[in-house]
Amino acid sequence: MFKDYNELADPLKLPINGKVYTLPAVGLADGIKLTAAFSGKEDAPTIPDDEFYRIMLGSAYDEMLADNVPGPAAMRAALVALADFQKGRATAEILWETGADPKALTAWVEANTNRQQRRAKTGASTTPRRASGSSRKKTLAN
Repeated sequence: MFKDYNELADPLKLPINGKVYTLPAVGLADGIKLTAAFSGKEDAPTIPDDEFYRIMLGSAYDEMLADNVPGPAAMRAALVALADFQKGRATAEILWETGADPKALTAWVEANTNRQQRRAKTGASTTPRRASGSSRKKTLAN
């Protein structure tokens, strides 16, 4: 028998001002609404700000209101929840760390990309250099 989904799910927990807010997974009906709103279609429905916050933050929305969480922190939390829903936890974590600030995002990518990927991006050779003093065995082809 399968385990209950709640035993497997990893809820989104975001620390703000020393308190950790647990955000619920987006429900099916809300997920359909979000997908339609962010479809990019010209006739896509819109979601009012208050409803967006309630969908993304769940009961944490009321907690954040009661705690008078700064607006930018609540917005970041909502956008992180949206990223978690749309693109997964890894993307959500990057967004939480960078706030989607282009400079911070670039710095994060640079700090978290391995050397070979950075070289490929700049067009530098990815072939390892020979150590100085090493010799290549001569063959008939040389």
